[in-house]
Amino acid sequence: MESLTVLREALRARRRRRRQRERLRRELMEFRTPAERQELDAMLARHDTTVEDLLAGREPPVPPVPRRQAWEDTWDEIVLHLSSGESTGESSQE
Repeated sequence: MESLTVLREALRARRRRRRQRERLRRELMEFRTPAERQELDAMLARHDTTVEDLLAGREPPVPPVPRRQAWEDTWDEIVLHLSSGESTGESSQE
């Protein structure tokens, strides 16, 4: 009985994706003028994808994660700056 439930859920998900693609296709067809198409192409380029990718259901690539060492170096600079007393207005005079 469990496999029937899984099958039904898979069919529901497939129908849901199909409806989403059809809605997206209709929305993309509303970009009719050359200026609108250029705007759409610019938006898609910022996300490194194309109309074809969207209609096929492909996800845009995930941006790379910053290197851990670069983050640690930046964090060290922040800590040094904050601990120097310059940002809090403290004076080093005694």
